Amino acid sequence: MPTINDKMEYLEGQSRKNNLVFDGLVEAPGETWAEAEEKVKRLLAEKLQLNTVEVERAHRVGRRDSGADRPRPIIAKLLRWKDREAILQRAKCLKGSKIFINEDYTDAVKKKRRELIPEMRAARERGAIAFLRYDKLIVRPHTSTANQANQANQANPT
Repeated sequence: MPTINDKMEYLEGQSRKNNLVFDGLVEAPGETWAEAEEKVKRLLAEKLQLNTVEVERAHRVGRRDSGADRPRPIIAKLLRWKDREAILQRAKCLKGSKIFINEDYTDAVKKKRRELIPEMRAARERGAIAFLRYDKLIVRPHTSTANQANQANQANPT
């Protein structure tokens, strides 16, 4: 039987399902929510070639620190789930830039993911394919070496 905390966690996760976190976008002093939303829309149009995405709202999170060298992340609530998925698929176009796009998770899920990161890195060092999906660690054996060995054997039968 789910507890009240489980139900609250589920509802919070559902309320965040269309959200994305944009990290690395330059922050102007005294920036308004409208300006943050415009920065997200400009990034989507110019870098990801997604002009039809509708952003319901976007705002910075965290405390403003005048001495910080890093801008605060922007949380954007999107109107449609499909837009969110399209953005995540095209986020690889930002590779090499200092801009990152991630899913918005609840605090409990973020904590669980942080705990799983060392285990994920260890699995990758062992040569396995490892990644996080929501709050679970997925580990699969790396099969490309087996495929290469099979191809070599087929090319040179003895």
